[in-house]
Amino acid sequence: MTNTRRQLGRWWGWLVLTTVALACLVSVRYYAAADLDSSPLLLLFRGAMLSSHFTLLSLLLLLPVLLLLLLLSRPKLVIPVGVLYVALILAALLIDTQVYHLYRFHINAGVMNLLFGGAARETFVFPPDMYLEAALIFLGIVAVVAVCAGLAWRYVRKGPPRRSIRGPAILFVTVATLVFHGVHIWADAVANKSIVRQTEVLPFRYAATAKRMLRRLGFEVRSGSTLVAASHKGSGLAYPLRPLTCEASQSTPNVIFIVVDSWRFDAIGPKITPNLHKFAQRAVRFENHFSGGNATRIGIFSLFYGIPGTYWHRILAERRRPVFIEELLKRDYEIAVLRSAPLYSPEFDRTIFAGLPNLRMRSEGHRPYEWDRSLTNDFRAFLEQRDPERPFFAFLFYDSPHSFDMPPDYPVPFKPNGKRVNYLELHRLKDVRPFYNRYLNSVHYVDSLMGEALELIDSHGLLESSIVLITGDHGQEFNDTKKGYWGHSSNFTRYQTGVPFMLYAPDLEPRVLRHRTSHFDVVPTILQRYFACSSPVEDYSVGRSLFREGGRDVLLMSEYADFAIVQPQLIAVVREHGLDLVDANYSELEGASLAPHVISIALEHKRRFYGIGPLDRE
Repeated sequence: MTNTRRQLGRWWGWLVLTTVALACLVSVRYYAAADLDSSPLLLLFRGAMLSSHFTLLSLLLLLPVLLLLLLLSRPKLVIPVGVLYVALILAALLIDTQVYHLYRFHINAGVMNLLFGGAARETFVFPPDMYLEAALIFLGIVAVVAVCAGLAWRYVRKGPPRRSIRGPAILFVTVATLVFHGVHIWADAVANKSIVRQTEVLPFRYAATAKRMLRRLGFEVRSGSTLVAASHKGSGLAYPLRPLTCEASQSTPNVIFIVVDSWRFDAIGPKITPNLHKFAQRAVRFENHFSGGNATRIGIFSLFYGIPGTYWHRILAERRRPVFIEELLKRDYEIAVLRSAPLYSPEFDRTIFAGLPNLRMRSEGHRPYEWDRSLTNDFRAFLEQRDPERPFFAFLFYDSPHSFDMPPDYPVPFKPNGKRVNYLELHRLKDVRPFYNRYLNSVHYVDSLMGEALELIDSHGLLESSIVLITGDHGQEFNDTKKGYWGHSSNFTRYQTGVPFMLYAPDLEPRVLRHRTSHFDVVPTILQRYFACSSPVEDYSVGRSLFREGGRDVLLMSEYADFAIVQPQLIAVVREHGLDLVDANYSELEGASLAPHVISIALEHKRRFYGIGPLDRE
């Protein structure tokens, strides 16, 4: 090995140490958001964990740089490449900390699917100054890494030191690794949540467990939650449990779903949504309504299928349409699917509308407000061109509030109206009012388009033969709990899961209902009331009629990574380590527990459509 290659090898070791140190520094942001126990002993455990985790991760990630220097021992090439490579790693880690700050999960398969699924530009709409700020931050990272790498290269060029730090460094990492995994094995065995939760903050985490071995050796090991165990079970899909039995009808109503992305339960009223407020006087208004989750994928899934979002991946794998759509097709409905954002992200074209011909995959325009305008125009064209001899189903899914968007010249009623939404600044935003006003103004803009759509329905004389449902896919939080939660997909409070809901039909008396309802109840209501389906609701849904009071004290909601059992005053979030029990404001509950019947209901809902049969008595 040449002297230059040896020097580069030593330099690579210092680059690894630099990466570990900077990664540990960046990771402090995870714990700032997580608000975990920080007693002295836990801080020691956290230090051992971070040292072990990021050393192993850095060694693996920097192997390409090591291979490069072995193949090409040219410092002027290897060092700049190494600096840029490490800067990219740290930038990705920093982005992940920001995602965790906002949503309390890491960049995962669901996020990557949105990024690389062909709809990233439509899904993530950011102001130009946010990109500029991100670029400056990245340049700062490059500068820090370059300085560290330059100092390391200058140091190794002086020749081997009299006393190498290689041995002490290896010893330190070895001890840290043994302490980290050893303590975690013990904590996992005795169900010590304060320790186990420390590991869940980190990306690409791995912490050793040994419950089976400990049991074989005769040690007492606490069993994990039945809910956690069930979250990893599954088999073939059995949805519906039996084919539906529905009677034919000569007067089949048109069905129109109007849905608004990120529409929270209280963003409605005469000033925010004047057109809907006027229409609501003719409809049944449900004022305590919940989505099936806190994200678009799950919200729309629960609306159409009437089953928990935990079935999403199996439904997607089998491309199984909901029984509601199947019944529409049996009755020869003309179907218009009009989504503002691309239909394939999430994969509604391969789930709810799988196999339907000539699907409208995306809208015209470059901004959400333009896509919403395009959607409304296309609905107008559909009504003018449809076959009047056939009933129709129309799905209008507006997007502007998701991106806080509206036309530049739109006359905003709520002031001051925030000029931009910089997600890099949300966690330190002191005055939420301009930001919240911008959201309300975007809802007001969409209300103008929904008012236009409703006027089109009325002007074509369709209200006497149509069901019109208006709701949101999920809510939107503005740090309402004062715990640093913004947007959605991060918790299961009413701010992120509660949505407006109103139902119009010619036979319904306008009124306000305040009992608890959910998206799970929509399909059973329509199929029973308007399609004369006599099949037991349990065969195809976990819901019940919207008009039936009671029986909804347990809602099984889900998101990208976890699921939750949501009760009026208690939320149980099911994670890998077990249950996190919080109140309606997402404050942790000490000493609380789930009643056995609540666990039984949740498990039954989660297992019913896998055809597993009765619960295992383990």
